[in-house]
Amino acid sequence: MKQGTVVTRVVILLLLAAVLVYLGVYLWQGLSDPYQLIVTYAYEMDDDLPIDGVVVREEETIPGRAALAEVLPREGEKIRAGTAVAVIYQDESALNDRRRVRAVETELEQVRYAMQVGGSQSDAKELDGQLVQDLAQLRTDVSVGALDDLEERGADIRGLVVKRTVEAGSGDVSQLQAAAEQLESELAALNAASARTTRRVAVERGGTFSGLADGYETLLTPQLLESVSADELEALCRGADAPAAPADSLGKLITDATWRFAAVLPDEDTQRLVEGRGYDLAFSGDFNAELNMTLERLGPLEDGRRVAVFSSDRCLNQVTLCRFVSARLIFERHTGVRIPDRALRVRDNDDGTTTPGVYTLVGRQVEFKPIEIIREGDGFYLVRGTATNRKVLRPGDTLVLSNQELYDGKVVA
Repeated sequence: MKQGTVVTRVVILLLLAAVLVYLGVYLWQGLSDPYQLIVTYAYEMDDDLPIDGVVVREEETIPGRAALAEVLPREGEKIRAGTAVAVIYQDESALNDRRRVRAVETELEQVRYAMQVGGSQSDAKELDGQLVQDLAQLRTDVSVGALDDLEERGADIRGLVVKRTVEAGSGDVSQLQAAAEQLESELAALNAASARTTRRVAVERGGTFSGLADGYETLLTPQLLESVSADELEALCRGADAPAAPADSLGKLITDATWRFAAVLPDEDTQRLVEGRGYDLAFSGDFNAELNMTLERLGPLEDGRRVAVFSSDRCLNQVTLCRFVSARLIFERHTGVRIPDRALRVRDNDDGTTTPGVYTLVGRQVEFKPIEIIREGDGFYLVRGTATNRKVLRPGDTLVLSNQELYDGKVVA
């Protein structure tokens, strides 16, 4: 056996022995130490109710679906009356012409920019930095499969290359002028041809655009919520008799900024609600946010249940794709100090009453601090200090846990 191999094995064995000795000493100290110290921290607990419900909006579908259609607005974008929401192409050739129009417009903008700028060193450095940043983002998009904006990002990068070439002083102004004239001529011809082979679809009313029409637009309306029963709403939430999505739709237009969330709640929970008051709802899923909504309506009592309708005019652009969602209805939010349930002690008073509290470490001495239990959790309590002097419990205090007797003034080494 080689000497190097023997030395390596000896070193490994020594290191392993050192680790085992360290772990053994640590465990022995932990088992032999009668005291355990835990630092408290501020904590928040909600008195809430998980609910499932449905999102209801004032909305109408936009007809005009075609095989070769290009939707123009972004999801959740506000648009005005008369705005074009889609371009319908007559055939594949018309679609290719439109793509060429965009490319020519981009090239023309780049050439015009190149004709206006000079070759300053600072501009060149700025363009170099922008090129590096865009190329890195392009690589990231391709690696994660985000290809929706690939064509536009490529055009931007080509434009930066043109600008950087001129900044470096290698561009010929006369050549750029000729290129601009050629591009302008091509663009005019393309636009003339596009006018004959494309059709624009515009909306008659303003509102918020969504590209998803699910068929519930005419079924789930604010007017329905004024009379819907608990059974009917629960059936809708289960997807019973779900309508088919319209096949000839370009999307939908949400015509009212106020949207509603309706759910069926147990009557004992609705007793804690007041119509017209605001309540926090923590949504999950596609709309992962907490929002304060107004309780617009409480329906009549039906077999121990009521329909609750909440409304808001905020975050509409974030819920355009949502229909059936889950949330937590927060009745009350409690804040305090979290302590483990093992730390709770009850001290007998001289008058026969008892005081709950915890033992904390102040310096090297044990000190009892009275508390009030706010809420009980799984293996812990949410508490607040009740004293008005220096003995009040605060976040950051060190708790002393022990199976031995604890009392004020006891020294903990």
